[in-house]
Amino acid sequence: MRPYIDGQEVVGTPLKAVVSSPDDNAVPVFRWERSAERGGKASVVKEGKDAGVYTLSAQDVGQYIRMVAGSGKDAEESAWIGPVITREQAGQIHSFFDHTRSYRDNVAEIRKEVDARLADAVYFTVAHGRLHGSPYAMVRGKRVALTDETRPLSSGGELYLPEAFLTSLCHVVVPSKDVKEVGGKKVCDLATAARLLKLKVWLADEHQSPVPNFRMAHMGEGLVVLTPKEEVFLPVRDRDLVNEACNGLFDMRASDEQLQWLRDAKFGMFIHWNPSSLAEAEISWERKAKRPKDSVNKGCHNALDFEYDRLYKQFNPVKYDPSVWMDVAKDSGMKYAVLTTKHHDGFSNFPSEFDVYTISKSPYGKDIVKQFADAVHQAGMKLGFYYSARDWYHANYLTKQHYRYMEYYIGQLTELLTRYGKVDVLWFDSVGNSSLNDWDPRTVLRRFKQLQPDILVNNRMNVVRMQRNDCPVELQGDFKTPECKLGSFDDSMPWESCMTVANVPNTGWTGSWSYSSKAKTVPVEKSIMFLVNNTVKDGNLLYNIGPAPDGTLVPEQAAVFKAMGKWLKVYGEAVYGTRGGPLKNQPWGGSCYKADGNGKKTVYVHVCPLMARKGKALTGNTPLEIDDLKDSFTEATVIDDSRFNGKPAKLEKTDKGYRISLPEGMSWNAVDTVIRLR
Repeated sequence: MRPYIDGQEVVGTPLKAVVSSPDDNAVPVFRWERSAERGGKASVVKEGKDAGVYTLSAQDVGQYIRMVAGSGKDAEESAWIGPVITREQAGQIHSFFDHTRSYRDNVAEIRKEVDARLADAVYFTVAHGRLHGSPYAMVRGKRVALTDETRPLSSGGELYLPEAFLTSLCHVVVPSKDVKEVGGKKVCDLATAARLLKLKVWLADEHQSPVPNFRMAHMGEGLVVLTPKEEVFLPVRDRDLVNEACNGLFDMRASDEQLQWLRDAKFGMFIHWNPSSLAEAEISWERKAKRPKDSVNKGCHNALDFEYDRLYKQFNPVKYDPSVWMDVAKDSGMKYAVLTTKHHDGFSNFPSEFDVYTISKSPYGKDIVKQFADAVHQAGMKLGFYYSARDWYHANYLTKQHYRYMEYYIGQLTELLTRYGKVDVLWFDSVGNSSLNDWDPRTVLRRFKQLQPDILVNNRMNVVRMQRNDCPVELQGDFKTPECKLGSFDDSMPWESCMTVANVPNTGWTGSWSYSSKAKTVPVEKSIMFLVNNTVKDGNLLYNIGPAPDGTLVPEQAAVFKAMGKWLKVYGEAVYGTRGGPLKNQPWGGSCYKADGNGKKTVYVHVCPLMARKGKALTGNTPLEIDDLKDSFTEATVIDDSRFNGKPAKLEKTDKGYRISLPEGMSWNAVDTVIRLR
């Protein structure tokens, strides 16, 4: 049974109790409760079989509301909504995201309005609790990068501008009497800085909504505006403008320096796992229920799949030990790991303040994500979270009350980015058949950067199904993610193929993401080919495994991973830290390279029969002919898991390039032979 509340949390509005259950004719007992805080101590305000509607009153203002359907052990509660607001407060709510216009046009209009209002202003954000300050400031219409010397700071509850900020960025002379030292810096307090700039102070933290209702509250915490005007934004009506003022102070995409670890890592572990493993059902996709605003599935008319959706009541993975998973990952040569925290089926592998359909309601009860994050950090690997914006379970997803889903969406992602230490990757999977106007992606992405400045976000966060070119370039993510297919050569942007180490035959699925006892494991040789292909084409391999319901990895699948690790002990030099090329799309394989600080390259030529074009695989000891690389090579050495490893190969200059001959008695390896050219 899934209970939820239909209706707006505004005084005078009737809230309707809605229940999805196998027996739609059953009328449960309803109990309405309120609390001064979300998830706080609840008091009953209405109860009974005839209590299917509750009308909000003045006593509910500022309170959170939930509904409980049923009684005793069969009772199920809805998520909390609120806080409740007055009709006057509701009248202040305004959205600049006009659905009759494109998202791009709306952002352009919002940005134009912000720039007009702040044309003569100086503004930036400072660190605010768990939020990092902005890397840029706006100084009278010009965006300038902040450095350690110029970055504004907060200390002891006071805000300060460094003397260097005022002199070098604002071109103001600062009298010595106005300067003090705080945290080893010469600074001016905010009031003094405003006086020197002949501007007034406007603080977003002091211009908040009167209640923390999601539709009324901006996300401009820490925003400081020095402006000629007394009031630049109204705290509720200009919510989107305040957000955009902050958005412009952040880069939406990662820098080359932030991306470097991903380019170097080459190999990661993907884990799809949740209660669906109990039914050996493909995660989300074999749930037999409606998929709101998404893929059509024939014959599924129910809001719920009453078998699939109650699997969590049996989910008790008593053998779950992610440190064992990470031992496998390290033995496999993997450098990062990405876990499904929530898939399209809406179940969260972590407890959440914003939902009840979570691991905390299962027999297991413990936070799967926390244990995973701790294990990844302990292993010295990079941590990634898969999170699905699409949610076929949540009752408010892409409905007239989608704002309630957005509060949940942003709230859960904030939980993921603040509870579990350093998070290196957020991995998304499209936003269904919606409009970017529904998602305010610039504000959401900016919030990620405030919470985890070095985070990388994949290219699917803002993909609208059937409208793949609708997304502005700056919101298209940091790396590409071809799925269940090997990538083509692309050195313009980092990418990784997400592939599965297991496949269930005769299902029509392109891969088996979650556990099935019927799955066939991909052979080691083919798995190595996946990695080699992507390495020479300048990408990564994110290799998926679906743990069993008890939390263990399927031994045959883990064995393939470990065998890849054994292979990497020999060939890792020609994989990790390389870039694809300079030989591209070769009929016999490909190459990758490393460059030293003096511009000299070491090129690794991968002769890989499994990825060779038909009839082009090198066999026996046939010499390899390669085109001119415009580099002068003087040494060729074999890398191979045989007695010939480290032996010199014969390197001859030809009219077209080079001819490489194997040492006498050696043949090309059936999986991969690497020639190191220096």
